[in-house]
Amino acid sequence: MPQEVAQVNKYLTGVSNRITPQGYISEVILPLINVKQTTGTLADYGNSHLRIDTTLTVGKNKYPEVDTRTYATQTYAIEKHGLTDVVTEEDKANVELPFNAEQDTCQELMDKIWLEKEKGLADAITNTANLTQNVTLSGTDQLSDYANSDPLLRFSNARSVIYNAVGKAPNAAIMSWDVWNKIRYHPDLLDNLGFKHNRAGGLKQQELANSMDVERLIIGEAVYNSAKQGQPDVIAPVWGKHIVFAVLPKAAAKRQISLGYRLQQFGKPRRVFKGKVAENNPPNATRIVVDDSYDQIISKAAAGYLIENAIA
Repeated sequence: MPQEVAQVNKYLTGVSNRITPQGYISEVILPLINVKQTTGTLADYGNSHLRIDTTLTVGKNKYPEVDTRTYATQTYAIEKHGLTDVVTEEDKANVELPFNAEQDTCQELMDKIWLEKEKGLADAITNTANLTQNVTLSGTDQLSDYANSDPLLRFSNARSVIYNAVGKAPNAAIMSWDVWNKIRYHPDLLDNLGFKHNRAGGLKQQELANSMDVERLIIGEAVYNSAKQGQPDVIAPVWGKHIVFAVLPKAAAKRQISLGYRLQQFGKPRRVFKGKVAENNPPNATRIVVDDSYDQIISKAAAGYLIENAIA
């Protein structure tokens, strides 16, 4: 009698499915400041130098005397973020390609750390309590209503408000992929660049930046699972449905305006550590730790303008 052979469904080793967040922008938006200490202060000049004082003098009269050098400070506080997991020898033995117990665990921890950082910044600069220069759109005013909304007016207002607050026009705009994918087809924006009747595929990223009159258009593509543990997955954009105009220098420097800064401790984000578990219990297991130490501060809220709920 022929012997039966067990049939095993083997994994395809060269391919696998996984939603891997991409298009993170939290580490390209704010100028970077590397710091050693956990706490410190950011220097801030007052605006006394912008006040018009009488400078006229004649003959031997003394020059008018004024008060200068009005200083202020803003405190930063580095916060340490970290996650850890253990990969046992059974995990390593039982997982087959394309899975890899250590690599997969490391990637999961890094994704979680970075997503929290991304969501933290997104929540901060799309919060009307932080960016008090803002407008909330609804109904036909939302830019997804191609027939009735006026994006050029909205963008012009945003630029004017920032300029009148800090004396500098915004050089950057931030939005989610959802917002970009919707407004790049808006007929008013297409018409503004002469593409209304001959532009298949909508505006490219730099073209949309040109229509918004900013140098940089920063598009956040990262998504996260907004469902509670045990509930059906709900995949949502980290950056929501908003647009932020801002003054954002590419590098930190003295005597400049910036919506905010990213203060990074220990040189680089998302450090990975691997080692044996305490007392080798369980035996031959590997503990993986990922950490990040940073602060993301809004240093000049007047250098930003929020268009909340830009699309439906």
